[in-house]
Amino acid sequence: MIRRLAIVSAVLVSVGTAGLIVASPAAAQAGPETDIQPPWCGIPEADAAENLPDGTDPSDPPGSFAHVPYYAIGCTLEDIVARSNGRMTLETMGKSAQGRDMFLVTVNALDTVQQRRDFSNWEQVRKVALTDPARGRELIASYEGAVKVPLYVQAGIHGNEYEGVEAVFETLERLASTAYGADPEVDAVLDHSVVLFNVIQNPDGRVLGQRANGNGFDLNRDFLTQSQTETQASVAVMQRWLPPDVLDLHGYVTPTLVEATTKPHNPSIDYDLWLKWNQARIDANEAALAALGFGITRPVNQWCSDASPPDNGVCDNGEPPGPAEAEGWDDWGPFYTPMYSQHVGLNGSTVEMCNQTDNDCALPGMTPAALGRLGARLAQETVVWSSLQFDITNRTALLDDELVRYLRGVTNAPRPPCCDPPFDVDNNWMEEFPTAYIVPAGAHQRSDAEANRLVDWLVANGIVVHELKQPYTFDGVTYDRGSYVVFMTQAHRGLADTALGIGADISADIERLYAPPAAWSHGYLWGADIVRVPREAAFTPNTNRVLGANHIRGGVEPGTATAYALVIDSPTAVRTLNQLAGGGLPAGLTTAPATSASGATLPAGSAVFGADPATKVRLASVGRANDVWFRRLTGPAATTEPVDGRPDILVLAGAPNQDVWSLQNLGFAPDFMSVGALNSAAEDPLPRYDVVWNTGGWPSAANPVARTRLAGFFGSGGGYVGAGANGAAFLTSGSLTTGLTAATRSGDGRSAIVNWENTGGTTSTVTGSAPARDTAIMDPPTWFTAVPASMAVDGRFPTDPADIVASGFWLLDEQSASAPGAAVIAHGTISQGAARATVFAMNPLYRADPEREWAMAGEALYWADQ
Repeated sequence: MIRRLAIVSAVLVSVGTAGLIVASPAAAQAGPETDIQPPWCGIPEADAAENLPDGTDPSDPPGSFAHVPYYAIGCTLEDIVARSNGRMTLETMGKSAQGRDMFLVTVNALDTVQQRRDFSNWEQVRKVALTDPARGRELIASYEGAVKVPLYVQAGIHGNEYEGVEAVFETLERLASTAYGADPEVDAVLDHSVVLFNVIQNPDGRVLGQRANGNGFDLNRDFLTQSQTETQASVAVMQRWLPPDVLDLHGYVTPTLVEATTKPHNPSIDYDLWLKWNQARIDANEAALAALGFGITRPVNQWCSDASPPDNGVCDNGEPPGPAEAEGWDDWGPFYTPMYSQHVGLNGSTVEMCNQTDNDCALPGMTPAALGRLGARLAQETVVWSSLQFDITNRTALLDDELVRYLRGVTNAPRPPCCDPPFDVDNNWMEEFPTAYIVPAGAHQRSDAEANRLVDWLVANGIVVHELKQPYTFDGVTYDRGSYVVFMTQAHRGLADTALGIGADISADIERLYAPPAAWSHGYLWGADIVRVPREAAFTPNTNRVLGANHIRGGVEPGTATAYALVIDSPTAVRTLNQLAGGGLPAGLTTAPATSASGATLPAGSAVFGADPATKVRLASVGRANDVWFRRLTGPAATTEPVDGRPDILVLAGAPNQDVWSLQNLGFAPDFMSVGALNSAAEDPLPRYDVVWNTGGWPSAANPVARTRLAGFFGSGGGYVGAGANGAAFLTSGSLTTGLTAATRSGDGRSAIVNWENTGGTTSTVTGSAPARDTAIMDPPTWFTAVPASMAVDGRFPTDPADIVASGFWLLDEQSASAPGAAVIAHGTISQGAARATVFAMNPLYRADPEREWAMAGEALYWADQ
């Protein structure tokens, strides 16, 4: 069914207020406001957006409008694009977690000679932008404004923040249906830009009426890890087009918030250039909103350190609000959409549209009740349209400054001065970049497979990677030929640095963050080891560029063997064990260190397989496919416990969440269940499982059946792996053990990458494959203040408080006095010694970020199942 347009001005007039007919940005030049209305095209299916107020129910406030259900988005876009006379193209840019299409509409008019020339000029700039930005700047100067600028607008990243998607539809309708020459602003978009509209970043969330996607991930925390298909699709578009400005449409803050970020600022961005363009563009947004009677929230310009504007004109400390004081809406973390775009392009903002029920979301002469949800949508339209006009007007300078940023990168230039008043106090967080990072291969790498995984991420994100053509010695260590090198002499040096570096401890510098985590690092949280080469170091290896990771030889070690062992030292090793154990291949887990035929120590928790011809052939095939080695054993038989297959895991949670996804990624097949469902199930489901994974508390007294069933499960030997303070308290609250207590330091975004000591060493069946000191992420910082005698401590914080925090935001004060030397990982028996349990103070499956910790999680699950 073809979508139809309905004029809503009659609806507004019916309210009876003289000032009701107000032109939206789309109506200001083109005539009456139009809305996309039902009946919808497409095959109907359940959709939360369709249940929002649509103005047809007498109880709904006038001015509300129908929200496009997901099932109608594709066919409605097809209709708009078909009527655009070739100005637009529509493509499926990716798939959601649950398999729904994501739609990219590209507005790129090529009707006139000028439009085709200007787009061709941009293509010439794009060819050299990352490799020869100086030449790109010369081209831009020579074009004298005859160049198109790519701009990116994303909507619906949080599924229950609806109106941004509708704002995109209204903007597309204006651009598709306005005759050329009828509206100078539309002509400017068509003549001078390529606008990329990611119409719905989170289809699953829109259908389900929830913030997260179908895997339980907040997609606006995933732009560095890029674990989700939706994020990967958005990143691919940004990397292809390098848009110098990005808008991400959210809700709800009143007045409408346009992201002018507070301190702390990510040390790897070119803050001076971002600030220059962000503040100027937001000036244009503010003027456009004011013209319609809307206010604006600009955090860095208006707030104090308590993340709000002052009540009496000055902050609590007597200082005026503004850049020197403002906190609580920072661009510290690179995992938000606009913060990722700062590292790829130049400028970007989250746009939090006003709340539809607040006075500041109403138009002049309208009460909030009369306005309904229309104000939120109009606010988004206004910011989008005013941003397009500003960026187009300034396109030459905007593109040139983007290339200035790339030029700084390819020359690894020193950081520039920053910043002009009033940003000259406490806003320069830029730090000097190193010379390079090394990702070792071979002898100095814990996992070659994970090194390759890291390199593939780098290449997918436009980061240039080289490899050593011959061994090279740096700082007394000789790195094997084939080791990877990431030089900072490249356009995306900031992205490379923020991804690979450890970060900084900012505990003493701020009072709060917008949200955790305060630390991140693929170099220190993923499964590969990296080495930082300082800026002043002499470093002249012989390298060549690679366009992807090298295939690593794997299989079985050559020579005679009585058995073969796989060290569970990486996510790849866990997946390999799950593949073999799940396929029924007999195996055992070592309960003590073993020695390989070459004399290497194989830690406890390693998987041991037979050496008969059929098993050897199978191991060789799987090893080659997965790039892992099975080590020969020839001496006395290793002490093992039998593996009776891949563990069946129940994640005790209320809905599919990130822990479930991470376990699936590791090759497990977990189920999830809420405590309430466990309590109400007609039949006890727990006997079907081997291990419970849990980050929540013990069932309350309102769930007595769940309590009884869990006690019976552990009493009969069921295994347990818990994470965080709640995961530990679960055991004591359920009387499954005594003497296990935890402490946390939470609030205001406290979180950190911490150092921990592997006190269990190679004898631990949980941490045996980890190095003597390793890193982990904690949100919030957590540690055990007491561990029962029935549990062995596998990991502890360093005893020196100065060694605990590697980076992040955790002030080690009197509230953290018990942290130095405290246990953070322990395993042992519970429930009268019948069941095995492991507790982690950190969550190894947190947000899919700490792949470095996944091997421990896998070992803990297999050990708990024995």
